[in-house]
Amino acid sequence: MKKSISFTMLVFFLSLPFAAAAEVYPDDGTMLMFVGEDIELLSIASRREETPARAPAVANVVRREEFMQRGQSTVSSILQSMPGFHMAGKEWGHRPYLRGMPDSVMFLYDTVPIGSELSKYLHPIDQELSLAAVKQLEIVRGPSSVLWGPDAFAGVVNITPLSGKDFQGAETGITYGEPGRQRGAYLNLGQDYGLWDGFISLSFRQGEEDSTRANLINFFDNDGSRPVPPERRMGSRKAGEAHYLDAYARLNLGKNFSLSGRLTDSFHPYIISNHRDDLRWRETTRIGSGYIKMDADHDISLETKIRLSGYFSRMTPENEIIDKTVKQREDTYYAELLMDRSMFDARGLLTAGTSFKHKKIDDAPIWDSYIPGYLGPDNKSFLPGLTTSNFSNRSWSPFVQYSHKLGDFDFMLGLRHDFHEEYKDNLSYSSALLWTPLSRWAFKLLYGTAYRTPFARQLLDDEKPDMEKSENISLQAAWNLRQNLSFTGTLFYNRLSNHIMEDPYAGLSQSNRQDIYGLELEANYNPWDILDLRAGLTLLQNKGPDEKYRYLEYSYRRPDGTIVHVYKNLRHPFDPGPKVMLDLMGTWSLTDRLSLFTHLEYYSSRKLIYAWAEDHEKASDVWMLNVGGTYRDFLTQGLDVSLKVRNLMDNRFHTPGTYSMMKDKGISGELTLRYVF
Repeated sequence: MKKSISFTMLVFFLSLPFAAAAEVYPDDGTMLMFVGEDIELLSIASRREETPARAPAVANVVRREEFMQRGQSTVSSILQSMPGFHMAGKEWGHRPYLRGMPDSVMFLYDTVPIGSELSKYLHPIDQELSLAAVKQLEIVRGPSSVLWGPDAFAGVVNITPLSGKDFQGAETGITYGEPGRQRGAYLNLGQDYGLWDGFISLSFRQGEEDSTRANLINFFDNDGSRPVPPERRMGSRKAGEAHYLDAYARLNLGKNFSLSGRLTDSFHPYIISNHRDDLRWRETTRIGSGYIKMDADHDISLETKIRLSGYFSRMTPENEIIDKTVKQREDTYYAELLMDRSMFDARGLLTAGTSFKHKKIDDAPIWDSYIPGYLGPDNKSFLPGLTTSNFSNRSWSPFVQYSHKLGDFDFMLGLRHDFHEEYKDNLSYSSALLWTPLSRWAFKLLYGTAYRTPFARQLLDDEKPDMEKSENISLQAAWNLRQNLSFTGTLFYNRLSNHIMEDPYAGLSQSNRQDIYGLELEANYNPWDILDLRAGLTLLQNKGPDEKYRYLEYSYRRPDGTIVHVYKNLRHPFDPGPKVMLDLMGTWSLTDRLSLFTHLEYYSSRKLIYAWAEDHEKASDVWMLNVGGTYRDFLTQGLDVSLKVRNLMDNRFHTPGTYSMMKDKGISGELTLRYVF
């Protein structure tokens, strides 16, 4: 039955672009535009504002009114509906996959990186990041190291916040959701005074996100020399409530200077179980983070502009594992000077710049053993090994990008050289060819490379470790078949070299390679002004050797007191995430005051893959339906009420967790009251 449904949906999706192909519009010489794209602009593809269709990249923009109308309240929920992306549910949140590569997206907030450079699994894309202050998401799929440096590996997502010119007045909202008594509130204030404008946003959220209970509540003894006796380890404990704080402020002086900053504090408790699910323990992740940023630009002439930007950011991750707390701190100092020069009667644009970055990391945790293997009652003497190390890296990066328009063609070439103190230097490059032979056709051919910074363990073991490299070729074709019907298809191929994976508790895999190729399809259809339909489909395949690991299996003490370590060689397949992903979404404006949305998502089965797994349990395919709506000016002008229901059919599917299968929490709902004054 599922196969027949999948086949029917696939045939419907593929036939959608040809539904009105018989009606041909004349070539009026205008630029190809998608529905609504005249107001969609992004700047992360080439460091200047442009539409996604004209950007030298596979690019999308999701605007505030779109994700609010669709009931999407987190970055992860927005990206889940985008081609190429999969947000894999884990005990601690969502792990992002893009084009078959996990932990490969650089997340920016107002162009400032917000993830951890060494702890690749820290992604603030759930409730840690409030959308209350967000204007839009800018999304680029494909390597982007030329403009954004290492870790812009498979793509870049820039969360663009509001400013005083985007929002004037005040807006507040409160949210309540179940299960877990989810409570939240926010306040936005903005004003434009002409010569200057300002914006402030404050958000708070609290609630229980994991209702399971731990049965292992003690393990690490107070003196840190050995575990507590087995009879003292067991009990019962709830995960407890999570809470999140997010504050953002921005001040613009004229059009040439801005000062902004953001502060966040998140606390997220959750329960993890071993593969047999007979031992369950509580872990927590607490992250305090913030940055202050300055931007300035100056027009030297009509053809030349210079831009100066810089920021200081700090992240303080703190993890509690059962009853042991591990703290870390990351400080980043960054400065960049950029020049844009128009050339050849504005047909060419040269962008050249240089950046300096100093990253300082204190107490980076490095586990040298597999924690679940130590927790059983048979172990009475040994603790899993933990080392903390300090790292500091300075890098200097000159880069240049040139684009030129020649008739129906646009060319782009980019080059960047990263000089590192602690890593090996790298050369990144990118190129793009855009061809618009007719107003309703556009083609893009893209090629680029990117690098990923080493894990903490690599810095400890190697003097100057190699970086993981991604090499990508993408071919995109776009059709505007009618004024209300557009279609985009993208073929891509990725080659990963020097590929390394990390289990946070068990170490690194050996260097590997992997080939990933796939197809991304998008379609937008507006049969009437009040109805918007969207479909997305992603197909993936990968080819390459298994991941290989050498792990510490156990240790024992000889009679003479020496400790012997016994290692085990393990291997498992590369995990690209689901190989088939389908999204069908519709929004319907019944009246000026009432709008509804529906979102049907599907992703194919995945295996539970982790370093110590000998058999890889397989989860079933997932179909999930989300619905909701918004009623504007409810009871009084300016008061909106929104309701969204996730997993309406209460499909209690299983999904791979860290070491065991997780059961989805089922149907959930959230009610939001929003007042603008």
